[in-house]
Amino acid sequence: MNLEPKNIDVLQDLEMAVVQVWRQNPHISDHVAARAYEAAFERYRAEARGHQPKPCALTGVDRTVCDAVTAACEVRLGRGTAPKGPLPITTISVEDLVDGLRQLRKSVERNTRGGGRQGYLRFVDEFLP
Repeated sequence: MNLEPKNIDVLQDLEMAVVQVWRQNPHISDHVAARAYEAAFERYRAEARGHQPKPCALTGVDRTVCDAVTAACEVRLGRGTAPKGPLPITTISVEDLVDGLRQLRKSVERNTRGGGRQGYLRFVDEFLP
């Protein structure tokens, strides 16, 4: 039985977007990541349903994290500019992206409960370059 989530590479890309901002702003908490994932989830869920997404209402560092997550999402949807790398970026559907964002929101909740205000950020930081 494989316990690894579907599209783990996509999840890691989105987590990396959050962690990169956190490394520059070590004061932020898991709640910033949660708000960014939630905003992206709402945006792409609306898109998947054929609705016009609402503009992101976040400000400050919350907006910075949200913009980083959205940029990573756009790359995975094949609409953004992918960073140069040895392997091509595999694109996914909006529905798969929404599922991934749902998983990430749950991960934030789980790791914050178990590890405190930066439990999620410290947890994912261990697995990212």
